[in-house]
Amino acid sequence: MRRATLLSLTALAVSIAGCGDDSKQATRVKGDTLTVYASLPAHGPEGTKGRSAEAGMRRALADAKGRVAGRNVRLVALPSTRPGDQTWDPGTVEANAERAVDDPTAIAYIGELDQGGSAVSLPVTNDNQLLQLSPADGLTSLTRRPPGRPRAGPERYYPDGDRSFVRLVPPDIGAAREVVRFLGERGSRRLVVLHGDRIADRELEGMILALVGTGEPREVTRIDVREDDPEHVADVLEETVAAQPDAVVYAGAASPEANAVLAALGARLSDVPLWGGPQLVPASGFVRTPNEACALTGVPTLSAVPARGRRLLRELRRELGRKVSVDALLGYDAMRLALDAIEDGGADRRQVLKAARRSGERVGVSGTYAIGSRGDAEGRSVVCAELDGAPR
Repeated sequence: MRRATLLSLTALAVSIAGCGDDSKQATRVKGDTLTVYASLPAHGPEGTKGRSAEAGMRRALADAKGRVAGRNVRLVALPSTRPGDQTWDPGTVEANAERAVDDPTAIAYIGELDQGGSAVSLPVTNDNQLLQLSPADGLTSLTRRPPGRPRAGPERYYPDGDRSFVRLVPPDIGAAREVVRFLGERGSRRLVVLHGDRIADRELEGMILALVGTGEPREVTRIDVREDDPEHVADVLEETVAAQPDAVVYAGAASPEANAVLAALGARLSDVPLWGGPQLVPASGFVRTPNEACALTGVPTLSAVPARGRRLLRELRRELGRKVSVDALLGYDAMRLALDAIEDGGADRRQVLKAARRSGERVGVSGTYAIGSRGDAEGRSVVCAELDGAPR
């Protein structure tokens, strides 16, 4: 009986060890083809940016002749928006991430391009040890705890426990700090914060209010701007004007309502500066206002792009016969980073993830940057993108 028990325990131990080995191999992609998924806006104000980013990704893949580490690599681009949407749709984004992790050939996921969208897709990709690269989502809580939002820590996005996220822009905390710095320099005492109801809107608003603290300005008025409600614009305008602000911050996404509010405020409060966060940077359709109006973003403006990047933009515009924004360069660099990680990590998801998160300087078509320990792009400054309808 004792001998049988020992044999049984030995067999169990071997079985457990075998399961452990299988678990380690579960992240290895079999076959000759690897798939990079991309989740990009295809409709509304963000549609041009999504198409531009996809064009950049496909160009990077073509430059690599569609092969890396001895395997074919393909791109599957999925829309993160639905027809009629102004910005990303949570259900659609979640479905995109689930489709990627369910594909046994998936090796990386590029998304999201829209602010805050990665908060939905990242828990899905992380739980399946799939690298997620964001070209432009600066949501601060993805990599650190934002001021003013004590329960919005990054741990909720990483059910696997290990970080699996890399982005090519700095976190939005930089934009919040710039707003507060501007307010202090101007000696502003009355601030109006206009906000939407999405996670990026609330987070930017919370960071600005936390950083303002007890300093300037002394009075803060918070006003909700409802999406898809043009009749609400007049109420927002009157409430804002009544507050007699020294400065206005629009902590919301690009939309027809945002366009109408900012244009009307520019006409009524021509001497009051208007600032927005990264989620306000539009692809087109914004009216230049008579006062200072810009969105603070970590995405490089055209003037900051190196000569190589500007040349690539011209080539893409000629090839596609349409407008291509700077997002094409971020798409190119995101795909290039994914391909380099595959070159180093082979066909193993876990090793590709580790390779992409290694620190060090990178010289891309969108500029020079480094990946920090949190997964943020370092070496990029927050810039003021004018709300004039011009492509970034």
